[in-house]
Amino acid sequence: MVNLFSREHNKRTRFTRMCIGEAVFVLMDKKEYEKIKISDIVKTAGVSRMTFYHYYETKEDALSDYFHEIVAGYIRECRTEKIGRFHDRSSIVHALKYFDQYEMFIGKLVQYILWDAMNDYMSKRIMPKYKIPEYELYFYGGALLNVFLKWQKDQKKESAEQIADSIIKSMGSPVTSHPAKCEDDGINA
Repeated sequence: MVNLFSREHNKRTRFTRMCIGEAVFVLMDKKEYEKIKISDIVKTAGVSRMTFYHYYETKEDALSDYFHEIVAGYIRECRTEKIGRFHDRSSIVHALKYFDQYEMFIGKLVQYILWDAMNDYMSKRIMPKYKIPEYELYFYGGALLNVFLKWQKDQKKESAEQIADSIIKSMGSPVTSHPAKCEDDGINA
């Protein structure tokens, strides 16, 4: 499998890879995940088997890569919009609103590989750059994902801002609405 995290590779191939990931997602509406075959994926994506296997070994790899692209988009937005650090209220609000755009995909992905994809992304992409201890990073990622899923399940009765305030309060931090300075994190998002 190719190194999908290299800057050159992402720029050149993102469209093809996202077509493959979206094809798996579309097929998940039509049949059970376990019954989806690579031949179904390539037909739906409009690519050859050779192209699929150039990028991935399994359909799980394709979904994981698609999820990585969603998270990379979140990181790009954090940089562009000067969102605060991970634990800041503004970052929590932004995360909830950003991932809400992908509610259907995340809901389906949770059933199959989300935890593995998220933890893989955290350990390979976030931990080396931010030097956050592994268990703290897993705690934060898992907690935020769990809060997001609960928010979705409850049909978003509270605003993202109310949820962020509740989280900040439970952590014993003062609730502030102004973002901290966002640094260029250097992650190839």
